[in-house]
Amino acid sequence: MANSLPSIWYTRCGAATASALAIHYGFLQQEFSQSEVNLLSLKDSDSLAIRNSHYNHTQSGMFREGGNIPPIWAKGLGQETVVLAITWLDEYQGILVRENSKYKSIHDLKGARLGIPRHEKALIDFQRGAAQHGFETALNLAGISTPEVRWVDIAHPSYDSSDGPAPVRVRDEHYRAPVLKALDDDLVDAVFLRFTSGVEAARDGRYRELININALDDPLLRVNNGTPRPVTVDCKFLDHHPDLVVRYLSVLIRTALWASQNPEAVLDQLNQDRSAEHRALIPLSHGSKVHESFFPKLNEQYITGLEVQKNFLRDWGYLVKDFDVREWIDPEPLQHALALAKSKPPLQLATALAA
Repeated sequence: MANSLPSIWYTRCGAATASALAIHYGFLQQEFSQSEVNLLSLKDSDSLAIRNSHYNHTQSGMFREGGNIPPIWAKGLGQETVVLAITWLDEYQGILVRENSKYKSIHDLKGARLGIPRHEKALIDFQRGAAQHGFETALNLAGISTPEVRWVDIAHPSYDSSDGPAPVRVRDEHYRAPVLKALDDDLVDAVFLRFTSGVEAARDGRYRELININALDDPLLRVNNGTPRPVTVDCKFLDHHPDLVVRYLSVLIRTALWASQNPEAVLDQLNQDRSAEHRALIPLSHGSKVHESFFPKLNEQYITGLEVQKNFLRDWGYLVKDFDVREWIDPEPLQHALALAKSKPPLQLATALAA
């Protein structure tokens, strides 16, 4: 009976993950197409509690790949999760001012009003944390301490707050519009923006970029919510279904290999059926080799990057309890998944879409 089968819940943040590619092009569905598991989409659930597992990791059998603030926060709450792998996808992170602003560089920001989003009903306000981390990076580079600036909250509307089908939103506009309006209305002096929405604003003649954090040479200075991106699952599911965990990871590995060989298809998926103009912004946000950025690894840079972000969240009061990132990681499933992926034939798009 279907109800006796183990359930795999898949979720992802935005589009720029191996998981999103595997879901969009059917590779994940192809792997678990037999009647051996219930393959379920968290986003498609009518239950707000289930959808909220994307942030608090309460749903057993949920594989999450994406922004690191929610899983770090959930681990700090005491959720028994495990990091299976980490991916590293650089993204645009810019601090912008109005074109006519008196602030000419990050070194001028002492005393400035820095706008940070505030989502009153959010389980974990990861957009706020991302903005704070971006500003902290710039201020540290300029030798300015955080008490030497003024933090100004920018109210953002709630997104998903009740049972029923998940509402549809335009991701960039949901985040960007209130931030830029506050800047336009002279309520703040500088704002922090990410992704293609940040690139687009930086190229808009009304705004001027003080710094592109993504252009810094030191990868650890580029750490924020989107970099690095852990792949997590709950410990209970790993204990009970290690074979399914290995197979899931092997799909991500094979998807990453496929992506490295299909750059145009990657751009198509990241564009999410938007305009040609938006598609052209993707390499400016994520780099010209974005299609090579999806391989799950557990190398020293990726792990240290996760530590940097965890320590930032601890220091800014986001964590209920501190923890050791390296103890959070279990490298064994990834090792088995790499071996399994090598034994499989390359993924074929037409076969996957027909599954």
